[in-house]
Amino acid sequence: MSKPRIKRFGEMPLQGSDGPKPFRGGVHSNRSKFSRKKLVELERLIDLVQALNDEIKDNALIIVEGPNDAKALDDLGVVGKPFLYSHKSNHVDLFQLARSYSKVIILVDNDREGWSICKRLISKFSVRGIKYDLWYRKELYKIGGGSVLHLEEFPSLIKRYI
Repeated sequence: MSKPRIKRFGEMPLQGSDGPKPFRGGVHSNRSKFSRKKLVELERLIDLVQALNDEIKDNALIIVEGPNDAKALDDLGVVGKPFLYSHKSNHVDLFQLARSYSKVIILVDNDREGWSICKRLISKFSVRGIKYDLWYRKELYKIGGGSVLHLEEFPSLIKRYI
């Protein structure tokens, strides 16, 4: 068999299905701002908020660092009023309040101060036999991929995705 003849310089003759091919993945519309990863993170955040609301209905107390964190939880849709804890908080009031709940969910920030508060609360709750939960804190900060350090950043994270 002989090679097909080229008629013009740089032009190859079409053979079989050598016609133009659609590019891989098809055409992407600009209607959706979501990548799959962002959509999964948003779904995880929604699931966590629903689970937190279920915990509150089951008589759980949420502890946050300050009023901005409490407002952020409210903006996310968490029902109930969290306990605002800081280094200057009255520990006696907190422990009396915590005993009246089934468990305490610690949702302090993921920074140095938040970790020191968390360690202090864990040791004091353990000594007093108060049940505490850190799972929600760990899961929340996994959602931001480690880039979100403060609870008050989560509502803006959602606005960025929408």
